[in-house]
Amino acid sequence: MKNQHREIISKAIRPRELTKREREVVKLVTEGYKNKEVAEELGIAVKTVETHRANIMNKLAFRNIAQLVRYAIQKGLVQIEID
Repeated sequence: MKNQHREIISKAIRPRELTKREREVVKLVTEGYKNKEVAEELGIAVKTVETHRANIMNKLAFRNIAQLVRYAIQKGLVQIEID
């Protein structure tokens, strides 16, 4: 029953495309920048960064940053450095 419920939810929730600005925010966030640093880098308000982050998580139906990091790697928005 639980698996059927997850399947129904995953089919109903379809990720939407991110805007260019949202992709920029994803890149910086997944590189470890704090909201204030992202705001300074992009020349926007911290509140705007917070709004972008919330919109990104909602659009992609993610619950945590780990999912966002995996997405960013898969989409080539960030690179993994292996020592």
